[in-house]
Amino acid sequence: MNPSKRIRILGQHFLSKPEILDKMVECAELSKSDVVLEVGAGRGELTRRLAERAGLVIAVEIDPRLLGDLRKIGEAYPNVKVVAGDILRVKPRGFNKVVSNPPYGISLRLMEWLIDSRPELMVLTLQREFASKLMAEPGSRRYLYISALSSLSYDSRIIELIPRRFFNPPPKVDSALVVMKLSEDAPQLKSSWKMILKTLFTRRRQKLRRVLRDLLGEVKAEGELDLLDESILSRRIYELKPSDLLKVARFLEPRLQGIS
Repeated sequence: MNPSKRIRILGQHFLSKPEILDKMVECAELSKSDVVLEVGAGRGELTRRLAERAGLVIAVEIDPRLLGDLRKIGEAYPNVKVVAGDILRVKPRGFNKVVSNPPYGISLRLMEWLIDSRPELMVLTLQREFASKLMAEPGSRRYLYISALSSLSYDSRIIELIPRRFFNPPPKVDSALVVMKLSEDAPQLKSSWKMILKTLFTRRRQKLRRVLRDLLGEVKAEGELDLLDESILSRRIYELKPSDLLKVARFLEPRLQGIS
């Protein structure tokens, strides 16, 4: 298979603009005490830069055709650990920062796992549209499950937009350089809460009161909903702040046990 065609199938678009790669490293504020995860390391353009600043770089790459170049970098830089495989399967541990140009096709699943892993800082190039969803405010049409999940744990901002021509091969859309810092009061999110949030957002345009009555049943809901503020119950799911959604998840968790 032609290498460029294989890269497109894997959803990989390698950032080729040196100035932006340098900015990613700068935004990461690296020191020798940092263990950095790089997802989709490719041929190692970013890996080399990270290795010069960080204590350890975990460079993950799924495409076996690119591993030769990465392993040469690993020979030149003893603090680079090359991991072959799908990041969502190998799931390395022990990193405190993430600096990556990850494959866009796994953005949602990758972000869910990264948020669960709770690195203190992430510097990522993401599709511009996906980046806007991460930072969408309640009431916005872009405000989704991943928006709430991200906002509960991270303070995020777009540093700059990146034209598609700066990638090889060029993606169909523009990208954004995103910096995400773990909030000081970031809650440890239980998997059951996250599942509830996902369920709520499948009905994002409905009012919370209606959704809760359907989930709990009319009889059970009648005696329980008074425990939640009317200001929350009367809003549609996509209008609720992340903190309010977390209240709802905590409220629902014990009450949904045993309900099929």
